[in-house]
Amino acid sequence: MTTSPRPPRPNPGDPAADRPHLPMRPLWGCGTCRAEWPCQSAQGALLIEYRDNLVALRVYLSALMAEADAHLSQVNRASDLYRRFISWAGGPAQR
Repeated sequence: MTTSPRPPRPNPGDPAADRPHLPMRPLWGCGTCRAEWPCQSAQGALLIEYRDNLVALRVYLSALMAEADAHLSQVNRASDLYRRFISWAGGPAQR
């Protein structure tokens, strides 16, 4: 049985909890928490936003992953982009 991942619970003491966690291009770090984007907060927000259409979420993330790949290959930053952008997003292909 495949289940969708749960969005992380916000930490009420975290000042970044109320700010959007958006990518900083071209290095694809979170502009709020500085983790690799999509960070846990961004993942949670995206899962909530696309909760009724995980296929659309995976299409959106695939487009962003292609953009990140182009940017990161220019600065020689190897990364597991599938893990970062797609694997957590649920859907029928998730294992």
